[in-house]
Amino acid sequence: MSVISNNYTRWHLLVMLLLAVATVEAQTVWRLQLDKHHLLLNADAESADNQAFVFNDFQEVVKHLGDSCVLYVAPGVYWVDDPDDPEIKVGKDGRVPFGCVVRCRNLRIIGLDSQAQNTVLAAQRGQTQGAIGNFTMLDIWSDSLVVENLTLGNYCNVDLDYHQNPALSRKKRSDAITQAHVGYVHGRSLTARNVRFISRLNLNPLNGAEHSYYENCHFECTDDAMNGTAVYRHCTIDLYGQKPFWSTFGRGAMFVDCDFNVMTNNREMYFCKQGGPLALIDCRYHAPSDSIYIGWTAYPQKWLRCYQKNFTLNGRPYIIGTRQQENTIVIDALPVQPNEPPYLAISRHEAEMQVGGEPLRLHVQGNGRKVVWQIPAPYNQIATLDAPTGDSVVVSVACEQIDDPVSFPVTAYAADGHNIPAVAVCQVTIQPPLLPVPTFVRQPRITIKNGVARVDYQLDLQGHKDQTRIVWGRLDSDDCQQEAFLADSNDGPQYAYKLRPSDVGRRLIVSLRPASDRSVKGELTQVVSRQIRAKDIRQPYCLETDFSDIRCQWSQGLVADAWQADGFKPADTVEYPWTFDPKKPMWEYGEGFNGAVGKGLLQAQRGARLMYTPAQGSYADMTLTLQVDPTKTAGQGFGSATGQYMDVCLKFDTQTLTGYGLRIIRTTKHAKAVDFYLVAYQNGTIRQISQAISATCYRTGCTITLTAKGRQLTAHVETTTPKPQESSLPHVVDLSAQIEPLPFGGIAIQHTGSCGESTTMLHHLVATW
Repeated sequence: MSVISNNYTRWHLLVMLLLAVATVEAQTVWRLQLDKHHLLLNADAESADNQAFVFNDFQEVVKHLGDSCVLYVAPGVYWVDDPDDPEIKVGKDGRVPFGCVVRCRNLRIIGLDSQAQNTVLAAQRGQTQGAIGNFTMLDIWSDSLVVENLTLGNYCNVDLDYHQNPALSRKKRSDAITQAHVGYVHGRSLTARNVRFISRLNLNPLNGAEHSYYENCHFECTDDAMNGTAVYRHCTIDLYGQKPFWSTFGRGAMFVDCDFNVMTNNREMYFCKQGGPLALIDCRYHAPSDSIYIGWTAYPQKWLRCYQKNFTLNGRPYIIGTRQQENTIVIDALPVQPNEPPYLAISRHEAEMQVGGEPLRLHVQGNGRKVVWQIPAPYNQIATLDAPTGDSVVVSVACEQIDDPVSFPVTAYAADGHNIPAVAVCQVTIQPPLLPVPTFVRQPRITIKNGVARVDYQLDLQGHKDQTRIVWGRLDSDDCQQEAFLADSNDGPQYAYKLRPSDVGRRLIVSLRPASDRSVKGELTQVVSRQIRAKDIRQPYCLETDFSDIRCQWSQGLVADAWQADGFKPADTVEYPWTFDPKKPMWEYGEGFNGAVGKGLLQAQRGARLMYTPAQGSYADMTLTLQVDPTKTAGQGFGSATGQYMDVCLKFDTQTLTGYGLRIIRTTKHAKAVDFYLVAYQNGTIRQISQAISATCYRTGCTITLTAKGRQLTAHVETTTPKPQESSLPHVVDLSAQIEPLPFGGIAIQHTGSCGESTTMLHHLVATW
């Protein structure tokens, strides 16, 4: 009996103690000393009118914040923006839409429960999902902001699970992940302790302060999400994407004693899209596989330097960014954990010098630290420094005999004894001396055979590579002026040009600027062909291009059998404000990246349009095949569902914008797929004429085939990229629609998506009539 009694006494005391603790915590909110500088947000307060400094609504309490204030927040869910408000939120003055703008010079927002998940400030909107623009929950203007013991979440694409009171839980607005921010800070400093930041795409965990510090915080995000100029200590980061940072340019970001949890099956993971300095001290990376690759960024700059100490992947030591090893500085030991990321500002990261040219002056902001400069061997025999130490240095070329470009780092080291030694690099490229323009050994002449015109010449290249720019044109009927640009040299000299029907009766003009890969550009040389005859054109005529011959500059009007590159904003994008600069090219030819493999034609500005006007006549059946690579790799194709699409059109009148086509468009339905449907153009007005199919085939190696035959329009889309295992959507698209036959034979490609990493590379096109 004594044992039972003692046990009962112990359990009784334990229960009483727990009840007492709970009672104390429950009464904490009433023991706070509240005044105009100390306010309370309490969801259980029946009426704010009865208590001068107690509020139950976040928007209301914000109105009472003074110059300096502490806002206590009792456990509960507080909607910064009403999720049931049907209004579509739009931004003002060119900014994104905000849930709430907060202005307080010195502000502390303190949750009263040490369990951060119990005190939630929430919103539930994102781009095209309750808002136009990247909806942001908070826009805080504060010189000093401190947040503690909170969950800050934009639950647009994440379920809000509130276990304290399931009635307050809420399902996400949409499964299709879109840009949904938490907040911005405008001011000197941000400190976040024990805060959970929840969203997916573009998390923005209170980005923007000059100095940001996160301690014991938790983050959930996909890409372009994290604060790139911050210190993270004892934090956990759940990665639902591949690149959590857009960039860390500037001071960079540092993680100390943090855990990264990969929540996907990506085989490659990177920290940044655009690069920038990072430091990882005593951090752990947890992934489903030991064989994934972890890099600083997918395309690291030569000058990039990032730091790691005691970094592990699934418990084993791992070196980040081994594909370009000079980017990684491995630190063996530190006397103390650093308080700020190592940073040494340098005047430039990349520079070119010419043999016989001016020296290069570099400068760093040493801020009292000793700065040591170095050029590694053997490059220190080619270039020299005027001094080994100091905040400034002059680099001079010491060798006159260089036949090929030489690239090497000029490195500055600075240490103060307390932090990681900071390193800054300028990647210098020394170009060999320019040679004279190569002379013609044999003057240019044009030959025509088998439907192809060729320009033949010989230069005295002295062993160097021919880099002559060759531009093909067509003279007008009087042989006086060039009426059309037909082909350009985007990928080396364009020696050949396939004749087109509209060339008949006209002469071709070829413009050459002779050059080698070591010489300056020469003076313009032109040669004119004989008159093109009908029998010179191979029949049946087939248009084919790999886009290396497309002239990317703006075209000056429509010309038969010529490509026109320009920009255009279709009427169905009017609700989305974007423009382009008509003084700059809309297209660019070059190397691909991400999902775009090899070389091809990319959009340089939003609204890029490419049209081909055929020879005058009436056209019946037509087939067009286009091979493309979207730079997006997950199947979403475009930056966001804001009227971003690509139309591929045939049977098209380039004058009136009338014809048929296939639309590929990102919608709010899916985050890793696009919609395909057929469209009809009528004087620039576009309407859908088939069902829409959501599919995953808009990926690397995508082939689009359009056929207009009689009254039937069909489209077939497939890709060489395997189907995602987790998707139940189609991986091949077949569409058809009944159409009225049109006599037109033109082609149009209209892209309304954002550029950069949301473009589509055009690789190859074939059209037959």
